Amino acid sequence: MKYELEEPLNDGLLQYGTIVTKRDDKTKKKIGEDFQATGSLYFSFMNINAKYDVYKVGSIQSVDIKVKCYYAPNLTKAHKILLRGQVYEVEQLDADRERKYLYLYLRKVGEWDGNHLIQATEHS
Repeated sequence: MKYELEEPLNDGLLQYGTIVTKRDDKTKKKIGEDFQATGSLYFSFMNINAKYDVYKVGSIQSVDIKVKCYYAPNLTKAHKILLRGQVYEVEQLDADRERKYLYLYLRKVGEWDGNHLIQATEHS
C-alpha cells in the first residue's frame, strides 16, 4: 500500500470569522469590536501568478496575498480573515478538484489591535 504524502501547510494559522460591534448595555453606544472566530486553518503563502489568477479574481491589483489552506466547507466570502494581526477580506475562494485544498485571494482591510479594527486608509 502506497501512502501519499500531504503537502505541509506550515506558514502559520489563520482564523476566519466575523467582526461584531460591542455596545454598552445601558447607553447602546459602541465600546469596541470583537472578532468572533468561526474556525482556524493552517496555511501556506502562495505566489500570485498574474496570467492564471486574473481569471479567478476580477482585478489582480485588488489582491494583496494568496494563501493555500485545507478545504473548509463553511468558509465563505463574507468571512473576515485574521492573519498575523492583519484583517483581510476574501476576494475569491478557489477549491481544487478533490476539495482537499482551498486557495484564498485576500485583500487587506486593516489591522486588529485586540479590541478594534483599525481601517487601512488606502490600498497598498
